[in-house]
Amino acid sequence: MKKVQTRIALMASACALVVGVSANSFAQSGQHAQHGAASGQAGQHHDMAGHEMMQSMEAMHQKMSSMQMTGDHDHDFAMMMRSHHQAGIDMAKAQLKNGKDPQMQAMAKKVISDQTKEIKKLDQWLAKHKASSK
Repeated sequence: MKKVQTRIALMASACALVVGVSANSFAQSGQHAQHGAASGQAGQHHDMAGHEMMQSMEAMHQKMSSMQMTGDHDHDFAMMMRSHHQAGIDMAKAQLKNGKDPQMQAMAKKVISDQTKEIKKLDQWLAKHKASSK
């Protein structure tokens, strides 16, 4: 069970690192492309938008890495996927609030819709299937 927890923590850390590096690189490339043409307030808006997404990723990572694994793979999977989907919803909400691209706005709306449904299914499954010690 300890190995499973360690693997999950490592996977969550790797995902957070990849997203963090990608988000940071993306934010820096966007600021570089502007060459200072935007006001300081616009730069702060970009920082806040990226900050919101990073906060949701960090919250997911914290929640998932502190979850007590039961040893019941099905139950643990459902618990962790629920947190993962909630983080996706939180990031999509930040996109709707701060994003401009119509394609990304549409994708964010779809993520919210799809992952809300998935969370409902996971909650229903978890309510019917209590963790068994394996």
